[in-house]
Amino acid sequence: MKLRNCVLGLILIILGLALVSGCEPPRSYPVAPSYYYVVPASSYLRDCPSYDCGIVAQVFSGDRLEILDRNEVGWARGRLDRSGVIGWIPGDLLSSGPLGATFYVATTNIYLRECADYNCRQLELLYRGDRVDKIDQDYKGWWRVVSQKSRITGWIPASAVSTRPGAPYYYVAISSLALRAGPSTGNRALTSLPLNTQVELLGMGPSGWAQVRELPGGMIGWVAFRYLETFPVSRPRPTPAKRKGAPSPKEEPAESPAKAPKAM
Repeated sequence: MKLRNCVLGLILIILGLALVSGCEPPRSYPVAPSYYYVVPASSYLRDCPSYDCGIVAQVFSGDRLEILDRNEVGWARGRLDRSGVIGWIPGDLLSSGPLGATFYVATTNIYLRECADYNCRQLELLYRGDRVDKIDQDYKGWWRVVSQKSRITGWIPASAVSTRPGAPYYYVAISSLALRAGPSTGNRALTSLPLNTQVELLGMGPSGWAQVRELPGGMIGWVAFRYLETFPVSRPRPTPAKRKGAPSPKEEPAESPAKAPKAM
C-alpha cells in the first residue's frame, strides 16, 4: 500500500513539473556578440520575441545586426548597426554573411536623389529591374547607391530595392486596412483590405505611404506601409488607438508611376 502511494505521489509530482514547464515562456540565453544581416526586403525589430509585440524599428535587406541574445523558439535579439536600436527578429530572416552589393529596383519607378530625402534634387529616374550597387546607408533607411546603367551616384529609400528582380509582394498585417486614393488619411477610402490580402508594391511616397495594387482585383491605391508584412501573419497586428481631436495629416506629393520609354 505504501509503495502504491509513493508511486502515485511520484507520478503527480512529474505531471506537476511538466505542467509548470509547459506554461513557462521561451527562455532566452546570451550569445557571444556576432553580426548577422537582414535577408528580406523589409521586416521589423520588435520589443519582444513575438509577431504580436510592438514594432521598434523597420529594417531592410542588408542591414547589419549585432546579435545579443537568442531564445528557444528561434528569435534573436539584436542591435541595429545603423541606429543602435535594439529589438527582436525571427532568426530565419537573418544571414551570417553579408549580402551581395548588387540590388534591383523593386518599385515601378523611383528617383535617384542627390541626398537622403524626398525633397532632394532628382538625379535619375530608375525603373523596376534596374540594378544598383550599394555604397552606404543612413540611419533613416536610405541607401547611397550607384546606378549600373548610368554610373550616377545618389540616394534611394531602401524599401524600393530587392535582392531579386521582379515585383515585390506584401501582405496586410492588420484586421482591416484602408486603400486610399492618395497618400494621406485625408484622401477618400477606395476599399478596405482584410488581413493577409496580398498587394504588389508599385512605388513609395513620403511620410511612409506606399502605392500598391490589390490582388487579385487589381485596384490601385495608397496604404500606410507600416501595416504591411513580407509574409502572411497568423493573427492581426495591434494598431495604435486614435487620438481624439487629432488632425488628419496633410496630403503630400508622391512620385506617380511613369511609363517606361519605348524601345527605338
